[in-house]
Amino acid sequence: MKKHIVKAIPLFFATFLISACGNTMTAEEQTTGRGAGNYYPVSIQVYTDEGKTVTQTIKQEPKKVVVIGEAMAELMIGFGLQEKVVGVGYLDQSLSKYAEQIAQMPVISKLWPSKEAVIALQPDLIYSLSSALKEDRVGDFSFWKERGIPVISAANFTVGRSIEEYFKDIKNFGIVFHVENQTEAYVKEQNERFDQIKKIASTAKTKPKVLFIAGAGRENYDYYPPSWCLIDEMIEGAGGEYMQLSKQGVEMSLESIIAANPEKIIVSEFQKTDREAIRNKLLSNQKLQNIQAIKTGNVMVADYTNAVRGSLQLADLYEDVAAFIHPELFGGK
Repeated sequence: MKKHIVKAIPLFFATFLISACGNTMTAEEQTTGRGAGNYYPVSIQVYTDEGKTVTQTIKQEPKKVVVIGEAMAELMIGFGLQEKVVGVGYLDQSLSKYAEQIAQMPVISKLWPSKEAVIALQPDLIYSLSSALKEDRVGDFSFWKERGIPVISAANFTVGRSIEEYFKDIKNFGIVFHVENQTEAYVKEQNERFDQIKKIASTAKTKPKVLFIAGAGRENYDYYPPSWCLIDEMIEGAGGEYMQLSKQGVEMSLESIIAANPEKIIVSEFQKTDREAIRNKLLSNQKLQNIQAIKTGNVMVADYTNAVRGSLQLADLYEDVAAFIHPELFGGK
């Protein structure tokens, strides 16, 4: 009998009942987690792109936010803060369910926006991928400090990508925007779904070898080591073996994919949204026809942002990965 995972409604979209502890809160404050008393200033520690820790202080409620990175834009929408966004840059154009809402935001640039374009928007906060925060990209921490604009970075490859680090980013987000009740509920709900997957997967009788690769509009693909993505934890948690071919991110030729001969392949494409086209590009490649995963049609397409950096649909992807790796347990095809 197949076991199915029931996807719960994300708790951060629900209304939270907050116990009165000292201060009396309005109905809006109880619902949103915002607006209570003298909350600001708040200080949090974030990473530079080199992995150094920097303390950033937000002196008052952010009202004009520049967002750099699609995963960051998703958080603003998911937690009901999109009205604060005055500009967004560096879009993965992923398979996110928020794609239409992100497209309606004021887009500065699909890649790195210029410093001048950001300054022109007069933001009181920049919320960005840490990789954007370089002098030759959007400007480093010192550049923005000189202009009195706090910068909150979401770690991407600075200290190694992991679900734990992604949840730290979520918790920092909650502190910065004073929506801790929502972010804590979200993390709790996601972890409960992860635990359910791991429990079912522990009964699996096999452990298929799974290769994760990402495309960028060329014939070859990119290999992501475990420290460069989140999907490795999903593959392992769902009862598969994440194929570790290198400790660094490397370009992977078709010949090296053939040599690896995975049983299953999960593929993603940067700035591509057509799942069938992405999948068929692999399945129809004549050079790859002897690979086990290709012969059996075991190719799955994953959202780039979610698989590599994490997004609000983390548990959704985890469940899809589980159904792909062990359909006999999770009701997949």
